[in-house]
Amino acid sequence: MENFLQITITGADKVASVVRAITEATEAIRNYCHQHIDEVVDDIVTLDCAGGTRVFLPELPVTQVAEVIEDEEALVVEDDYLLGQFGILHRVDQDWAMGIQIVTIVYTHGYDAYDSLPDDIVAVCTRAASRAYQAGLKAAETAGVPGVSAMSLGDYSVSYASEAGGGVGEGLMGASGARMLLLSEKDILNRYRYMAQ
Repeated sequence: MENFLQITITGADKVASVVRAITEATEAIRNYCHQHIDEVVDDIVTLDCAGGTRVFLPELPVTQVAEVIEDEEALVVEDDYLLGQFGILHRVDQDWAMGIQIVTIVYTHGYDAYDSLPDDIVAVCTRAASRAYQAGLKAAETAGVPGVSAMSLGDYSVSYASEAGGGVGEGLMGASGARMLLLSEKDILNRYRYMAQ
């Protein structure tokens, strides 16, 4: 955020505000994408299955499948199933069993380090966190009063302006009314978003 905003952030209170803003932006991205994003090793998921030759794993990217159990029977990789692209498990030479909560998979998914995160996810998080941080600074400067556009000191004067936050037609004011993720940022994140099959 310092590089993006081209400032130096010092002081325990401002550093705490930055950490909070990054945490909020991260959670907004996770919620929008329906993905944990950080690496989870040996996550266990039990899925409903409608048959067919493919099962879609809900968390991406999938880096390893440790175990697959179908209708209480352990399957063997390559003999019974293969991991394809985009977290798809392909059944070999037959269909998956149909049923509710019938396939259990133990797998590793997500990005294992900050350096491995896609640049566009980092950029969206940085921008969203920067907006939240700046909104907090503005709120502190104006004593939490929304709509302040200018302040003077000699013969004290305050000017107010209409402040639209959150998007067209929402009519919200103040830092709490701002969207965490902009529509253009959601467009970027759509490629990482999990949509139930």
